[in-house]
Amino acid sequence: MKSTPTIRRTSTVPLIALVVISSLAIVGDEAASMSMVLTAVDQGQPWMVTWFSLSLAIPAMVLAPFGGAIVDRYDPRKIWVVCLALQSLCICIAALQDDFWSRLALLAASNVINILSSSAAFALLPRLTGPIRIERANSLMAIGSSLAYMVGPALSAWLFDIVGASLMLGVNAGTTAILAATAVFLVLRVERPESTAADSWNLFGGVRDGWAAIRSSPVVAATMPLLILIMISTSIEAVAGVFWLRQISGTDTLYGLVLSCWAVGSIIGAYLAGTKRLAPRTMLLIVGGGLCMALAILTEGLVPIAIIIGGAFVIGGLGNGTHNVGVRNLIFQQIPKAHIGSAWAYYRMLTSTSVAIGYIVGTPRTPSGAQSMVVTAGVCALAGVLIALVALRVFRLRGIHPATKEAPAPEDQADPSTTISN
Repeated sequence: MKSTPTIRRTSTVPLIALVVISSLAIVGDEAASMSMVLTAVDQGQPWMVTWFSLSLAIPAMVLAPFGGAIVDRYDPRKIWVVCLALQSLCICIAALQDDFWSRLALLAASNVINILSSSAAFALLPRLTGPIRIERANSLMAIGSSLAYMVGPALSAWLFDIVGASLMLGVNAGTTAILAATAVFLVLRVERPESTAADSWNLFGGVRDGWAAIRSSPVVAATMPLLILIMISTSIEAVAGVFWLRQISGTDTLYGLVLSCWAVGSIIGAYLAGTKRLAPRTMLLIVGGGLCMALAILTEGLVPIAIIIGGAFVIGGLGNGTHNVGVRNLIFQQIPKAHIGSAWAYYRMLTSTSVAIGYIVGTPRTPSGAQSMVVTAGVCALAGVLIALVALRVFRLRGIHPATKEAPAPEDQADPSTTISN
């Protein structure tokens, strides 16, 4: 009986399985999203694409804090498995529908459930890393997702004309079911994380406590404007860039190659962010990565030459990869264990809100004003970088080091493997 914890600490199988199957599930998610987007395009209604994105973003934006509080209070192992199974069921039912809006409602419900499953998975990650550092684990997760986002859209766009939307949604249901089965295997190796919540815990109190844990970290507060503006700018670019890049590229093949440059850069960036040299430099990963993305988007808007934009996209993607890993590391460094689920859920809420804003701002001004919207997106991202630099400078002048963390209560004491200092 004594040997089991040792096996859990030294095995890399759980982490590798999680990275591989999570990446496969993302490819399935991309297949579902692409099927909905291309269905809307075929019907000649561009706003349907925006409504689809908002239907996924708004429920997550509203309900994420509650989902995070539930994960922090109850057993995240059970939440992870059950919610993945429910997601698969929702998507499977959507695949059987013919009506666009019925499918949209079911996918929105699946996305709400995903708040719980993704927060639970994030909270359990430190217990699935084995001998691998949490920084490298975050790096591997980012590499897997970058590969999935590189392969998923192109593969899905090609398959849509061959198999149709229903089968692509069925694939998504299947990959989610595989992830649920993998979660069952993984949670058998993980003891339930200790909860420090009081017996009198209630849902709204959990939401309040989770927000208090985030707000109490000055470093998180300093980077919050950057995270918001970066996500708004990339969402604007996601709308306007489609029209602008296709206009510049001239052919869909060149357009696809330019887009792939960002994905290649993100894989490289995610890998570098996990190295022992860069992993401890969390603020460099977050702010420097944001600067790379801002400059890449500005280059896209100001220099209408496909080859130059492709090179800029490699740098932007590299920054995207390091930025994503840095954010994950920051949460594990700055937030007590008892509120990790809430922290990730609030980050999801932030993402959903920013994406919604970006789509609302970008959609009405495209395709006629696509270039100006791309430039606006780059300026927005650059403003976020400058605000973060000023805020971090102010904290340093006040004697607050970016990598410091207030000593948590004994029951919240951070795992030494997740504590980093610059």
